[in-house]
Amino acid sequence: MNFSKTTEYALKILSYMALDYNKLYSAEEIFKELKIPYRYLRKQLTILSKSDLIKSIQGKFGGYKLSKKLEDISLLDIIVASGDKQLSNNCFFGFNECAFQEKCSFHNKWEKVRTEINMVLSTTNLAELKSNGPHGHANSNLLLTKIN
Repeated sequence: MNFSKTTEYALKILSYMALDYNKLYSAEEIFKELKIPYRYLRKQLTILSKSDLIKSIQGKFGGYKLSKKLEDISLLDIIVASGDKQLSNNCFFGFNECAFQEKCSFHNKWEKVRTEINMVLSTTNLAELKSNGPHGHANSNLLLTKIN
């Protein structure tokens, strides 16, 4: 499944931070490890802080850390925080509303698939990704490199 670049970065940031729940991460460290453009990274960290997924610690020895337990942060929470509309109730064909008076022939099938995707994303959390890795194994440098 393809997500927006913003959502992809948010998933990478939080998955990386999940590797060591108690660690305080600097923006510079995250930048060096994940190679996310620095200005974009700072914007993402602000969005994630405002969404209460991470907290910002100010000061000389400040940084960012997860604000909730790994079990309490689902992939859907991250997607919603990043503002991705991919899983909204939009028509499969991209219409804001059904183009016809009647639902299209694909409407019910798409609704079922969308519901199942939302269920998987809402029941998969950072703890599960950390223990199993995104493909059944954890990469030592990055827990989640890309969701497709």
